[in-house]
Amino acid sequence: MNRTAPAMNRRAVTPILLACLLTTSTPALPRSEPAPLRVASSVEGVVVTPLSSLPKAPADPGERELCAHFLKTPQSAAGRQVSAAGWAVTSEARIGRFQAVGFAGRFTQGTSGSCEIAAGNVGIFDGETLRAIVYAPKTPARSIGRAVPFGRDGLRLWDGGLLPLPLADLRLDGADGLGVVPLAPLETFCDGKSLVPNVYSQPITRAREALRQLGWNPVKGPAPDHPQSREAELMKRGVVEVDGCSGTGFGYCSYGYESPAAILSLATVGDADDPAVSSYDVRCRR
Repeated sequence: MNRTAPAMNRRAVTPILLACLLTTSTPALPRSEPAPLRVASSVEGVVVTPLSSLPKAPADPGERELCAHFLKTPQSAAGRQVSAAGWAVTSEARIGRFQAVGFAGRFTQGTSGSCEIAAGNVGIFDGETLRAIVYAPKTPARSIGRAVPFGRDGLRLWDGGLLPLPLADLRLDGADGLGVVPLAPLETFCDGKSLVPNVYSQPITRAREALRQLGWNPVKGPAPDHPQSREAELMKRGVVEVDGCSGTGFGYCSYGYESPAAILSLATVGDADDPAVSSYDVRCRR
């Protein structure tokens, strides 16, 4: 009897030990904080800084309703968060794992359907968590109007002027870094088959030469209606690709170019003898 008693005791204790193990709570592991986001700007007048909460929206939105065609209905959770805070969303785009949301606080209607966008920013979100904000300090004349995809894992930041122009590019810097850098000298289209140089704000005579060097050929425009018209004057300067000019508003003129892979439409602004490039658009050939 004495030799069997220890074995019986061990069998009796085992369930008790198991019960204790199952009912003892496991200590909660500490929640890991996200790695700090490295940010930097090499463009004067454009700042990027870490931030975890949205700034307060201006009390006076100006003529926001009259500039509704510049606003976006937010599609992301981050964009809806920005809108709920009283800001107007101007753009949404992805950059790597981050969600970028462009937003602004004040609007002023201009001529020819234009609007001046002030108190503009780009918020960088990781999910619904704000990690950083890009903005132009109050001293420069320009404000950030919107951010649009540019190249691979990049965004182009446009100003909020009546005649918007690109300010800088936003690029990934590793897994946890973002940098504001000067505008890229080239933009690629059509699976890399077409390259367009950075000709913004350049006189058309200089811009057309830069395009020619990258394989873009001018498409001769229609004959001018009048020998003293702007179109006729531009053609006299050798700009035979002028397609037409507006006699009112900002004085836009349009031009056409082509390459084996694409068709390029370009616009200048102003009434100068050699007007400056304000925008361009590329359509890839099928």
